[in-house]
Amino acid sequence: MGVRQITLSIPVIEKQSIFGKYNELVEYISSLKLTLSAYLHSFITQIKERKEKRNSINSDASQNNKFRSSVNNYKKFIKPLLLVVFFVVFIFGIAKFVSLTDSNSSGSNKVEVEKAKATQDINKEYIFPLRDAEGNELGTIKYLIEKAELMDQIIVQGQKATTVKGRTFLIITLKITNEYTQAIDMDTKDYVRLSVEPNQEWLAPDIHNDPVEVQAISTKYTRLGFPINESDNNLILRVGEINGTKEEIPLQLK
Repeated sequence: MGVRQITLSIPVIEKQSIFGKYNELVEYISSLKLTLSAYLHSFITQIKERKEKRNSINSDASQNNKFRSSVNNYKKFIKPLLLVVFFVVFIFGIAKFVSLTDSNSSGSNKVEVEKAKATQDINKEYIFPLRDAEGNELGTIKYLIEKAELMDQIIVQGQKATTVKGRTFLIITLKITNEYTQAIDMDTKDYVRLSVEPNQEWLAPDIHNDPVEVQAISTKYTRLGFPINESDNNLILRVGEINGTKEEIPLQLK
């Protein structure tokens, strides 16, 4: 008569808030202890059943002694094995607990930047054609310039960037709406230029997220940035297609 297969279910720690991690670990260890105890009890019970069936078939004393020795050997083997399993799962539980704690701690450390020194609401919308590689118009793109801000700190690729003394960032917030039935990639920097005195040259944005992917029939927010001098004045935005008509927007940030 063979020993029936026993399935050992190991409890799993669920992600909870940092304040519940200690209680979760205690419950996890208690549950693990009960599971292992039940496993050992079930194993010993099966051994006893096997012994009783052996005794009913063969009453020979020597066979009983041999079987008793086999049971003792099983006990000597299974107890250390269960201790090893318990130790490994316990270490895994501790590692899981520490990992979740570190994850929650790092997630709470959000990068913060200083508020804008000056701002100006613009809220001007432009309609630009969406063309394929052959120049055929497929649809339109709505290109809304929401506002302009002067900032000494910005987030670039998840990292905080700070200007040096005498410099600042001019940040333009955009809202792009794709009315086409397929996703598009758009170079938003191609539609905006900046002029500053005393140079009166048209500058392209140095800070951007291009190409910006906008899903079909959806809206996406993005930003453009110009590093400028704090002493620069008479700021003017020029908006339009590279080969199309353009509109100039004087900036008076306050």
